[in-house]
Parts: sequence; C-alpha cells; structure tokens
Amino acid sequence: MTTGSALHQRWRTAVAPLLPDPEPTWQQLVNHYSEPHRHYHTLDHVAACMGWLDHYRHLAADPLSLELALWAHDVIYDPRASDNEARSADWFAQHFADSTLTDQQRARVHVLILATIHPHPPTDPDMALLQDIDLSILGADVELYDRYEGWIWQEYEFVPEAAFRKGRSAVLESFLDQGKIYHTVGLRERLEDSARNNLSRALGKLSEN
Repeated sequence: MTTGSALHQRWRTAVAPLLPDPEPTWQQLVNHYSEPHRHYHTLDHVAACMGWLDHYRHLAADPLSLELALWAHDVIYDPRASDNEARSADWFAQHFADSTLTDQQRARVHVLILATIHPHPPTDPDMALLQDIDLSILGADVELYDRYEGWIWQEYEFVPEAAFRKGRSAVLESFLDQGKIYHTVGLRERLEDSARNNLSRALGKLSEN
C-alpha cells in the first residue's frame, strides 16, 4: 500500500466522519502536500508523524486534536514565507468550520498547529507531544537524517549557498542550545542523544568550504 493510499484510508476512518463533504478537503490536502517544491514537507512526513502518534497515543489527553493538527500542520508550506504555520492553522479553521467538532476543539487544533513554530516552548503535555513528533526526524538514524538535510536544501534551492549555510546553521544551533529538544520522556529517551549527534554533525558539514 502506498503512502497516499494508506493515509487516505486513515483519513476516511478518522477524519471524514467529522465533515459533511470530506473528499474535496482530502483532495486539497493531498494537492498541497504534493506540490513540486516540497521534498521533505510531503505526505511521507505526515505518515511518519501518524506513526509516532500511534505509538504514543496513550499519552495524549486529546488524541483527536493532536491527529488533526498533524494532518494540517504543514498543509501550507512556502519556503519563501514566514507565516506557514498561521496559514496552515487558518486552512484548518476554514475547512473544518462546518465539521462536527466543537468550537473548543477547533480552537485547540488551531493552537496546536501554531505550536509547530520552533522553537516555541510547549505549554501542556499534548503540545509537547505534538512538537516532539514533528521534530522526530532530528533523532533519525544517520542515513535518514542526512537525506532529510538534503531535502531541506532542495526546498531552499532558491537561496544562495552561503546564505543557506548560514541560515540553516542558525536553525540547527537553536535546537542544540535548548536544554532539551524533546519534552516527552519517552521520545527524549529514544531520540535526544541521536538528535544532538545529528545536529552537531550537520553543523560541521555546513561549516565546510
């Protein structure tokens, strides 16, 4: 089963019942995540996030809001823009205005999507879990992490190399400067050390001439 078909099946089970006409919303979501300028922020990233959520769902107070936030958190992604999270949150608000979600649930998902701005300290355990899932790639094995860095470079191919190296280094250093990258104990125990090793190694490569 392909990533797209597996996600579509999950959408039909978990999300479609919330909407009066879910298929157009699904198609819009797929179209956004399949834009040609995307190399990391794709449906594969969404699928990976869902895998982590399934593993740690038992920790969530509101797993539905977490799942909805993960579906929508990168639906708008323009590497040239600085308001992607806000626009993604607005996309969700627009497309789920007529859903069976309560106003409180919609507001919660909106807040969670905005929390994927990093670094943005979490204010509750569910927000921490969401952020940790979104950043799980930082603690991936060396091969996958190196591919991730390559994908990010491709997404920013319009930026001159020297400027990209400087900007990317600042982003990676901002994570390393945090007392802890992961706030959920299970993910921190599993990913923190490898994330710091990956970030340090990537910084070394970015500083090479």
